[in-house]
Amino acid sequence: MMFKRSLSAQRIRHLKYLLPSVLALFFFLQGSNAPAVAAGSQAHLKGRFGLLHDWPVVPIAMMLMPDGRVIAYGTDTVGTQIGNLLYVIWDPSLGIETNAFETLPNTTLTDIYCAGQAHLPDGRGLFFGGDAFLNTKRQYAHNNVNIFDSSTDTLTHLPQNMTFKRWYATAVTLPNGQHVVMGGRNSRDFPGTRTIPATVATYSPTPEVRAKNGLWRALSSATSDAAYGALGGTGEEAWFYPRAWVNPQGKLFILGHDGAMYKLNTSGTGTLSKYASTIAPGLNSLPSIMYAPGRILSIRDNRTALVVNISGNGEPAVTSGGTLAKNRQYSNATVLANGSVWVNGGSSTGNDLVGAALDSELWNPNTRVWKSTAKAATPRLYHSTSLLLPDGSVITGGGGTPGPLTQLNGQIYYPPYLFKKDGSGQFSPRPVIVDAPTTMISWNQQFSIEATENISRITLVRIGATTHAFNNETRFFNLPTTQKGNRIVTVKTPASANAAPPGFYMLFVWNLNGTPSVAKIIQIG
Repeated sequence: MMFKRSLSAQRIRHLKYLLPSVLALFFFLQGSNAPAVAAGSQAHLKGRFGLLHDWPVVPIAMMLMPDGRVIAYGTDTVGTQIGNLLYVIWDPSLGIETNAFETLPNTTLTDIYCAGQAHLPDGRGLFFGGDAFLNTKRQYAHNNVNIFDSSTDTLTHLPQNMTFKRWYATAVTLPNGQHVVMGGRNSRDFPGTRTIPATVATYSPTPEVRAKNGLWRALSSATSDAAYGALGGTGEEAWFYPRAWVNPQGKLFILGHDGAMYKLNTSGTGTLSKYASTIAPGLNSLPSIMYAPGRILSIRDNRTALVVNISGNGEPAVTSGGTLAKNRQYSNATVLANGSVWVNGGSSTGNDLVGAALDSELWNPNTRVWKSTAKAATPRLYHSTSLLLPDGSVITGGGGTPGPLTQLNGQIYYPPYLFKKDGSGQFSPRPVIVDAPTTMISWNQQFSIEATENISRITLVRIGATTHAFNNETRFFNLPTTQKGNRIVTVKTPASANAAPPGFYMLFVWNLNGTPSVAKIIQIG
């Protein structure tokens, strides 16, 4: 195991990452993680995968940090499902060789395997609950809360535990910087032995709110088995990473695996109301993601995609999002730097190789049309992850434990917008951001950006946190400007914290050829 480097050395590395984007561009174009150029390539249409590379663990969960690095966890170094031994930090600017990964010991005495996760407004990572060992068996739950600080690379157990034990819970960042945690299992079915008592499966159907000072408040008036407890209406486990987001009115919208929809007001002891309308049933193995303010793309059963618009004050408006080419259970959905949604991995037959899909699919939010994109080198099934990186590429990794393959590996996907449009397969020259905010800015605040090329578009993507087919943190924004075609433009941040929760966002500028810069990560709060 590699032990953590000294703090002074780490600070030097962080400073290197924050040098002008030319350095990051150099790593992107020259590093060993870039795919080889191929004549007659369709990379400008379908994108392309880089080399399959080793990871120290199966990255069951990933979180992008404000310094551009990724924390991942979920197993030990041979792929055994356990999260109380170690975690991994990957620095994408160093490539994909072993020196880009740092394996650190988990000294908190808590197991964060299948925990809930979210960012604090200051960029630190929060982990809620996880796995517990009881009666000689795993897959019970605990109520511990842990925090990861990327400035010191340390994972710390916080003194204030949750009210309820949770395994497979969802955490949502609220507009005021607090967090609501919902769902999760408490105990499991176990028949018992002559010396060990039996247990039955129990759940945690009462959500709770963590204040910024770490204290907890149970939403006892919003307890619900149907919304985030034992079972949903079709037998799909409602407790299994409930799909939830803040709506534009500042309340929580919950999209049930069974097709039911709910609104949760977190004030006081909470108020839960159920919408009259429903959508087609889904599966807890299918992804849903907020791809634009107040709009969710949800992959349902039988290759169906639906768009759920929660912008209004009334019932959610549900419309077609087209039809995927394949049924993709255990796939992942990622909002790309241009606002498209890329879906990779999965299998039509569940967590097995029979129906596994190596090719991927890309969704255009303007036309709502799906198209086939590049093929991966290996299947990505249960416990796989995908995460947008500051250079506009996507790291995919993991899968297994349990599953047909124990995937101690990753592979980077390079979307079509990174390539020249002439079919050469070469990367397109990229603009570089030379000036952008370096201190925290507020909502609806005007700021200027300068780049090395004329700017045609500006986009903003919240840094992500993904596990179990759900990236609950990502948000996407187009930042309009009347100064397109200039090297210096003025834009505004999103209007409110309801749309853009406090935290860190990747700021991309696009040149006249439709190629993005490496992102500058800015803080909104």
